[in-house]
Amino acid sequence: MQDSLPVGTLIDDRYRLVRLLRKGGMGEIYAAEHVHTHRRVAIKVLRSPWSRDPVTRERFKREAQATSQIVHDHIVEMLDFGVTADGACYLVMELLYGEDLQATLLREGRLPLRRAAAIILQICSALAEAHRHGIIHRDLKPGNCFRTGFRGVQDFIKLVDFGIAKRLPRTAEAHHDSHEGAALTTEGTILGTSFYMAPEQSTGGPIDHRIDVYAAGVVLFQLVTGKLPFRGSTPSDTYRLILTAEVPSARKLAPEAELPAAIDELFRKALHKNPDRRFASMDELADAVATVAAQVPKDRLKGESAVLAVQTAAAESRRGLRLVGTVALAAALVTALAIALYFGM
Repeated sequence: MQDSLPVGTLIDDRYRLVRLLRKGGMGEIYAAEHVHTHRRVAIKVLRSPWSRDPVTRERFKREAQATSQIVHDHIVEMLDFGVTADGACYLVMELLYGEDLQATLLREGRLPLRRAAAIILQICSALAEAHRHGIIHRDLKPGNCFRTGFRGVQDFIKLVDFGIAKRLPRTAEAHHDSHEGAALTTEGTILGTSFYMAPEQSTGGPIDHRIDVYAAGVVLFQLVTGKLPFRGSTPSDTYRLILTAEVPSARKLAPEAELPAAIDELFRKALHKNPDRRFASMDELADAVATVAAQVPKDRLKGESAVLAVQTAAAESRRGLRLVGTVALAAALVTALAIALYFGM
């Protein structure tokens, strides 16, 4: 296995590696600096022999293309893509500081509903924009939702890792996608994570944007209960539960959270095994999340992030406007802020 690149390595005579951020099975992520502009960035380097594998190289290129097409406050900014003289593929992205939601869950266990709702509303907004560009993420999970903060907003979310993103299937493409989707059922690969896969995704069936709706529902379930809705002792057991078991009651799994009664109905719809009976879009899911979160008594809101009030109000009164609303305006004022990167590979 190839060793990590040493600090100081120059990539394409433009980016000097400053620090190793994370080492994965197929490559590494580094903090780096552009040698001319001195801008700090993050570089994701695909290690040999993966850099020479045509399928992996294509997925890497797809990540660059998918992310660069979507300009959104809650999606990591893609800055560059290239191949070094020795054949190593690399992606250059904005540098983020903070942690992913998986780390937050490991530390805190679960989050208050309205705080979790504020996070999910941002994710819904990002995915809605991706879907408008005809791109589905296919690997939404807490580890791919990076949490940072600025100006008192502790939970500003950046959606990362579009490595297995795909164009929404159309006619012949849908048939091709169904075969490729079968590979997503392999637990522990870069192609997906079993706990967040919709039934049609876990069986290799035809997929569309509603698998992202399903995954967002799973993430919200985990945020408010600290538990996954379907988790077997093996990947096979997990897939069986996803395909056959009823959605458990979040209120019963986390009675101490005092969740509103309506939340169980929200999860039954978001995680429905039939995609035709799920929320039809990320915007529709966002409206339902905001409505349920608004039922939390005001005397339980003390100390929660100010962002939830802004985003809940935006979702409730949007009437066709983009959900990001006021938060997008605030984010525009801080674009110069170097934010965090912590990608899964």
